[in-house]
Amino acid sequence: MQSLLTDLIDSILAMPDAFTEVAMHDPLSAVLMAVGSVLFLATFGVFGYLALGAAVDAVVPDVSSGAPSQAGR
Repeated sequence: MQSLLTDLIDSILAMPDAFTEVAMHDPLSAVLMAVGSVLFLATFGVFGYLALGAAVDAVVPDVSSGAPSQAGR
């Protein structure tokens, strides 16, 4: 188990070097990596926003009381 964890941490630490090498290989690669990163971060942000909203909705009590008021009566 410890070897698996060590290998995982080592590979995570090696990723920035690998991504930098790929991005510096060709200008198109750099643009594609930038676009992919922006898309990933946008997707992650939307999911985080929705998950946070669901968590807050589950924790905060519903304060609506009874039927809605009718303006004409």
